[in-house]
Amino acid sequence: MNNSEKILVVESVTKEYPGRVAVSNISFDVHKGSIHGFLGPNGAGKSTTMKMISGLTPLSGGKITLFGKTVTPLDKELKNLVGVLPENPPLYLDMPVEEYLRFVAKLHHVKNPKEATEKVMQDLSLLEVRKRLIGNLSKGFKQRVGLAQAVVFDAPFLILDEPTNGLDPQTVVELREFIKKLSETKTILFSSHILSEVEHLCDQITIIHQGTIRASGPIQEIQRRVRKGFSVIIGIPAVEKLPSLSKFGAYEVIKEESVGDENFYELSFESDVDLRGELARFLIDEKKTLLTLQNVSPELEDIFLKMTELKK
Repeated sequence: MNNSEKILVVESVTKEYPGRVAVSNISFDVHKGSIHGFLGPNGAGKSTTMKMISGLTPLSGGKITLFGKTVTPLDKELKNLVGVLPENPPLYLDMPVEEYLRFVAKLHHVKNPKEATEKVMQDLSLLEVRKRLIGNLSKGFKQRVGLAQAVVFDAPFLILDEPTNGLDPQTVVELREFIKKLSETKTILFSSHILSEVEHLCDQITIIHQGTIRASGPIQEIQRRVRKGFSVIIGIPAVEKLPSLSKFGAYEVIKEESVGDENFYELSFESDVDLRGELARFLIDEKKTLLTLQNVSPELEDIFLKMTELKK
């Protein structure tokens, strides 16, 4: 659930390495209770930014504030507030699952490490492999252990970098549902290349490309900014004819198709005003049987391609 309180504030942050700038003067916010999608092509600066937010990498310039406190790599107290699942989880491959998770819980001063470990193993279906060496596990189970180490100490803010990358469909669904459940009590910064997954989970997004922020905010707000004019799908019986809608301004028929006994028309109006109410009243007055009236917003894929200049 969204909240106006800002848990994370990234202000004019820059990260420079010898000979290149990885991140240049970026700013965005993450609000309490949100699953905030962090999107960008490979090399865009996502992992660098997440490392700076988690205090693993120092900034070259700017400021990051988490829970009202400035993030610094040396802040041990902050480490207990942030659970991190990097793209390559920091797993001790020669340790059994249960022993490793209990070790992580103790590092974060969890009052009852045994109880916390038992709970997270149950939540992530790890009980059957609790005694097995992590190095002998499948990729799916390793990813579950990686997620478990990020949540075993009950951090209120989570950074999840590609948590379902390369996993089988069943594991993807299970981890996705677990992440959704986590968002009931935590705030999550979520990176993924699977745009359908981002649409399913996230209510806010930030798109980064070539080290700069191209868009940030609620998905619907970004869709509205990207959309040119107002688009709608109208469905009427195949035996009826769609009348002229020029009284609502200039428009274009983008697509027309028939499905069974219904004709569908996708229309794009120059006006950015939502015309659904007026269109419905007009069509009914014209004695048309209105079967479908649906607003059309840009797909996240279209937004992503536009913002990262991969689609002209």
